[in-house]
Amino acid sequence: MNNIVRNSIQNICLKRKGSIFLALSLSLLTSCTDSFFDTNTDPNAATQEELGYDNLGLGSLITQMQYQMFPCIVKDQNVDVNNYQKMYSLAGDIYSGQQGASNMFENNGRNNTTYNMTPDWCTAAYTVAYQNYMNPWYNLFKKKDISPVSFAVGQILKVYGMHRITDMYGPIPYKDFIPASDVPFTSQEEIYNIFFNELDEAVTILNQYIKDNPGAKPLVAYDKVYAGDFSKWIKFAHSLKLRLAIRIVYANPEKAKAKAEEAIKAGVFTANEDNALIQVNGSSTVNPLYMISHTYNDTRLGATMESYLKGYKDPRMRLWFLPSEVSGGTDYNGVRNGIAFEGNEYKVFSLLNVSASTPIQLMTAAEVYFLCAEAALRKWDVGGKSAQSLYEEGIRTAFAQPIGANNAKAGDATEYIQGTSMPKPYVDVKNAEYSYDAAGQVSVSWEDADGDEDALLEKIITQKWLALYPDGQEAWSEFRRTGCPQVIPNSINYSGGHINTQKQIARLPYPNNIKLDYPQLYPKALQMLKGADNGGTKLWWDKRANKPYEY
Repeated sequence: MNNIVRNSIQNICLKRKGSIFLALSLSLLTSCTDSFFDTNTDPNAATQEELGYDNLGLGSLITQMQYQMFPCIVKDQNVDVNNYQKMYSLAGDIYSGQQGASNMFENNGRNNTTYNMTPDWCTAAYTVAYQNYMNPWYNLFKKKDISPVSFAVGQILKVYGMHRITDMYGPIPYKDFIPASDVPFTSQEEIYNIFFNELDEAVTILNQYIKDNPGAKPLVAYDKVYAGDFSKWIKFAHSLKLRLAIRIVYANPEKAKAKAEEAIKAGVFTANEDNALIQVNGSSTVNPLYMISHTYNDTRLGATMESYLKGYKDPRMRLWFLPSEVSGGTDYNGVRNGIAFEGNEYKVFSLLNVSASTPIQLMTAAEVYFLCAEAALRKWDVGGKSAQSLYEEGIRTAFAQPIGANNAKAGDATEYIQGTSMPKPYVDVKNAEYSYDAAGQVSVSWEDADGDEDALLEKIITQKWLALYPDGQEAWSEFRRTGCPQVIPNSINYSGGHINTQKQIARLPYPNNIKLDYPQLYPKALQMLKGADNGGTKLWWDKRANKPYEY
């Protein structure tokens, strides 16, 4: 991490006693006149002249929201990339076990990597979310009657971005959001209920627009995911709804089943052409993991990922990562998290095989197949398909997905699907004390589980965890929800007893300013959280009993 990332990002939450005063940092970007916005028009029958008005002045807000889902704009001394590093690289990316930190960072290694939670790092996701998701969405909401499709796409993006934020912290300000005004905390259960309603609303708007304006793509110049193809946004919304439904299965199984079945019936991702990917150009916008791994030299292949990829003889190893310097370019070596080391000791381990222009992954068809496989395992209505067939199709789809710096494919998955080998113990070739003997206890093959549903679920989650790479935030959420796969625990735990080393970190603490400056709201947040504001308190949906590997 360079010196810039160690500097505190500006706190955009303006302080006002007794409330959270969220700054409206971005005014509405528009090339249209105020009088045009005041015109009463039919929202479902936009004229070509109107569509030419910079999409009614709202297209730029869509671009902003997309580029801030995973901050990727190269400007202002890499503030965006540094924000990504604090939001994801030093949180979900390592807590999931997919990546490993190759830098001790500040405070001689006493930071988030070793569970001594650093306030600045824990604040970044919160501030980026309200500045760059919620504020632009509110501007789209204000113009909903003029450009409902801009609002609908913004709504899907908001749900995508904010589900990641609530899954980091728990209760957050969400319901009845208005910038620069009092925003109370909303419980995570209520937030998820709102998510489902918001996705349904967005889909209804987009379906009506497609019906009334066939072939129209008013966001084509601004949409960096689907180039204005609203039919793909509808599939994305259904797929996201399915993800959220599965997330709450241990907290509210009835609602989870109902919402998952609704999503599947409505139509979810089925092919890699459906994948939601943010396109970056490699210059003004970059894949932030390229800079964090290759420029900052701060992240490497994770020890847990090495264990599974090597044990399963997974061909994606060579597509996702580069051979290590420490092996002389002949092997792949991952870094265990929560360790102490000197200088550049682990920078000679395996780099991420990512380029500056590698698209940023939001959601894929492979993930959706694994979500459907879990639903089928639970005997839900998935259209008559078996859990095994969906699981194996998920693997085939993952192997057919272009990945890595060269957008290469892993190839035929037949032999892999039949594999019975187990994950390998992790061997630290630099410091043997950090090696870890235990590894996951499932193979890839569906058949060798002998119908054990816990083992079958672990297989599904393990393959989904692999397919989610490099989205460590989502992989971390699934690990917290299910206890799968086995993520190698920290060797060092500086949490002061707040975080159980084997159970591992459950959430990020709230930003310090909430605790210190809002004495009326902070206790209410803790009441909703139902626990202390530390990394050991589980979120609302984290309710699976007897998770694997919790000793």
